[in-house]
Amino acid sequence: MIAHSAKGLVIALVLGVLSGCALFQPDVSRNAWPEDIPPRSDFEALYAADERNQAVQSREEYLVWITRFYEGWKLYPQGWSDLVPDILAEVEDPDERAELEAELYEAGRFIASEWSKDAETRKVRTRQLSIWGNAMREAVTRGETREMIEQIARDVDRLKAQRLTYSDITPGRYYAEDEDDVFR
Repeated sequence: MIAHSAKGLVIALVLGVLSGCALFQPDVSRNAWPEDIPPRSDFEALYAADERNQAVQSREEYLVWITRFYEGWKLYPQGWSDLVPDILAEVEDPDERAELEAELYEAGRFIASEWSKDAETRKVRTRQLSIWGNAMREAVTRGETREMIEQIARDVDRLKAQRLTYSDITPGRYYAEDEDDVFR
């Protein structure tokens, strides 16, 4: 009896948290669009070109997920805009840093545009975001930042060209898998 009521309490708590997160919608109006991410018009054009996603997701919902990718949100507060400076902090050469930042800008633009779509139409899943973030952090500790950014950029290009699918993006693609990773 106690286990049954505890299970009910956990379910109610989880539903409450998820409901609260669903109610938090960032303002994606033109005037409120974050200045440190690619222009809203870029994503509006990508949304307009994808009839399949339009059939299952509103433009506003898509744009909300774009901002969540870059800015983070309540369930995952660190977004791409936080990750990129952290990854590039160890790159001392300003020209190299600018070059890598441009690669990450383009990769991030594609990743955001795909991850923000409805789950049935996207080419990038949350799992891949986690894999790429972990691989880049590991690369920093190993002094392999440039190589990892270039490898991820190549994989993003392959995803765009449909020569790779999200299921090809696994932790082992970048580094040996961690046996303690609960998300394997």
